Amino acid sequence: MSQKLRSKLRQGVVVRVGWLTSNSPLVAEAMASCGFDALVVDMEHGPIDEMGATAIFASVERRGCIPIVRLPSAEPYLARRLLDSGVQGLMVPCVEDIAIFDKFVGHCFYPPRGCRGTGLGRGNLWGEEFEAHYKDFEPLIIPMIETRRGVAVAEAIASHIAVDALFIGPYDLSADLGEPGNFSTEVFESALAVTLDACRAAGKAPGIHQIEPDFEALRARQDEGYRFIAFGTDIIAVRQAFKGLTGL
Repeated sequence: MSQKLRSKLRQGVVVRVGWLTSNSPLVAEAMASCGFDALVVDMEHGPIDEMGATAIFASVERRGCIPIVRLPSAEPYLARRLLDSGVQGLMVPCVEDIAIFDKFVGHCFYPPRGCRGTGLGRGNLWGEEFEAHYKDFEPLIIPMIETRRGVAVAEAIASHIAVDALFIGPYDLSADLGEPGNFSTEVFESALAVTLDACRAAGKAPGIHQIEPDFEALRARQDEGYRFIAFGTDIIAVRQAFKGLTGL
């Protein structure tokens, strides 16, 4: 499944992903049925734990959707457990140092490419697909640019051989730039441009979170050149659907 999405990204196809913050396999499956290419399971912000994440992986895969986890940190042993549980991609938050990032990446690949341990789990069908999984599986690796230090090394990060897309977290980045939630400042727009240029130079897909579930805004992000776009979140979409109720 990861290779299918990787091929789209390399071909320049726009990949649209959902974003899940609630620990609900049912909500995840409902979102996966809406046409998203992948669904990000946010384990940094929200109540989703490892057991819940594993159930979510299974529910979205039933709908042909690819599960990706936003990690709470670049902690390799959590990443390895999630890979054993069948996640197809990892979003790595707040990447600012290429050496630290490279060390983390090593934990995501089997020897000789990396140092990931081998085990029998859901990812390799409890050993039934061990050989094929060991030989062929390569998780999607998506570092997140969320600070000015990350922007400063965006070119080096995008050039890393394991990187499939470079993802901008707009709220964290705007906060680090001194204007939390303000996406129209000159310094913020400059940071976006630097990151986009880094992706183009490296031939990698630029990504961003279009948090407001507005289709015109989504089209605008596509026109700006983004190819890995997270669209809305489960909770924001629900609130937007019902927020006019009190005005009736």
